[in-house]
Amino acid sequence: MRILFLVNDVTSPPGVLLEEAQGRGAECDVRVIHYGFGDPKTPLAPVPETAEGHDGLVVMGGPMGVYEAARYPFIEETRALIRRFHAGAKPVMGVCLGGQLVASAFGADVRKMEGPDEFGFLPQTWLDAAADDALLHDAEPDLPIVQWHQDTFDIPRGAVQLSTRKTCRNQSFRLGRNTYAFQFHLELTRETLEVWIGERAKLKNVAREEIAAAIGPVERVLDPQQAFTRRVMSRWMALGAGVRS
Repeated sequence: MRILFLVNDVTSPPGVLLEEAQGRGAECDVRVIHYGFGDPKTPLAPVPETAEGHDGLVVMGGPMGVYEAARYPFIEETRALIRRFHAGAKPVMGVCLGGQLVASAFGADVRKMEGPDEFGFLPQTWLDAAADDALLHDAEPDLPIVQWHQDTFDIPRGAVQLSTRKTCRNQSFRLGRNTYAFQFHLELTRETLEVWIGERAKLKNVAREEIAAAIGPVERVLDPQQAFTRRVMSRWMALGAGVRS
């Protein structure tokens, strides 16, 4: 299986998703299409125009908003590519901004949240549809998964909502059999979390220790999340079995 990873922020790499894919023998094509919070001198790659040559697509997070397409041309290019993978029955996974791009690609609204942004390991409430879902059927109740976003999406017409939260109602959905959108950050590694804590502290103009203290003991929440992510990624890859370019 050859998986295309689109990275919209060098401080938000594919992490555990990439590790699991490579560990299961996938050929991974990782393309940085925007530097995000990272170094503006980062070499960037174009968004492919077609799904040819790839069997699955993973779109990562970033600090920009889907509604900023005029400022970031890659947004419309990515939406078009998502639709091409979906039309070809090739698995798609959108993470945070990537999830918002999936929603937007199929006509749903993406906008700023009415309240404060979500940050930290926050529990998911899995809906009834998740119990029969190929990826999420054994997800632990109230599993804390890391979030960092200020935008939210509506559920596209025909999609199945899979999880929710009181402060941000639409957390994940599936469209068709193979296309998934997740508002939360499945990919997180300890190294990425350390970078995010520093970035969050700068943005909020507070001490790094304050952000870290609010998260609490990392292993208690990060280890279960990573185990969950590995299950989800392996099952998502299985959706692409028999689908080849």
